[in-house]
Amino acid sequence: MSGTLQFRLVDAFAEQPFTGNTAGVVLDADALDEQQMQAVAREVNASETAFITEANDLHRPPRLRWFTPATEVGFCGHATLAAAHAWSELAGFRALLNKREAQVEFRSAAGQLRLWPEPAGADRQTLIWWLQMPAPGLEPANTNPMKLTKLLGLTLADLEPAAPIMRTRDHDLIVLIRSWRALMEARPNFQELAAFSQRQSIRGVCVATRDTLDDFIHVVSRFFAPACGVPEDPVTGSVHGPLAALLTIHELVPRAGNRTALNCLQGQPGGRTGLVRALVERGPDGYRVSIGGICQTTIRGELRLPPRGRSG
Repeated sequence: MSGTLQFRLVDAFAEQPFTGNTAGVVLDADALDEQQMQAVAREVNASETAFITEANDLHRPPRLRWFTPATEVGFCGHATLAAAHAWSELAGFRALLNKREAQVEFRSAAGQLRLWPEPAGADRQTLIWWLQMPAPGLEPANTNPMKLTKLLGLTLADLEPAAPIMRTRDHDLIVLIRSWRALMEARPNFQELAAFSQRQSIRGVCVATRDTLDDFIHVVSRFFAPACGVPEDPVTGSVHGPLAALLTIHELVPRAGNRTALNCLQGQPGGRTGLVRALVERGPDGYRVSIGGICQTTIRGELRLPPRGRSG
């Protein structure tokens, strides 16, 4: 069909289909301008849609961009894993699994991104996609904790005293709290949180706790980004690099030598959840973090080109 694009809908950080976080992936987006990409992202209505362009350049990796239904963002973890998964399906990637070339690279606003697959089971059919994260860029958050906790439906007494509220390179806040129950019962004021986030140039807020119900899980979290048109994101890959680094730096999780391996669960009460694997390695230049997750393609098809000159 003329005037169409190859499209995938992929669940990332999903042990089973229809779990984790859904991302749209447009595999041949060269014909789209920014307004059209935004229109597609709004139509797909996933928390993020990834667009792959410049795939025919033999000298450089393809370029990757990410759009929420409301805006373009500078980095998105789950949609990056989804893009690598969809791209590998298109390229017949499994033949390379036993070779050193078994990796995918993208150019992006967050720099060069490298991903590689690891078989998740003996049948080698299910893959964990690993992504080497950009530097966490953690800094103390210059924000009022009383105001922030109130907007999140929490109190100051809920805060974990072992680690301060931190800000990441992606302009997210990480808030550690004491209790799993408080995390699950939190009901943010999304309208006021969106306005607060816009004033403070905050993309989203990750609320996390080490109080988990399963020893296999090291941390449980939720992520709120109403200023980006995503009131609650099911699973946020990009924030788990800084979150894993923060927990490691403050010695809040077990460490084996210079490495920390974490299993991180994120999800909404009564809704979708996903498992993010994180590996933190301490080196001479600081902390390096990789995140990993299983991806499941749920829809393959064609997407009509939106008209030019209209964003809505």
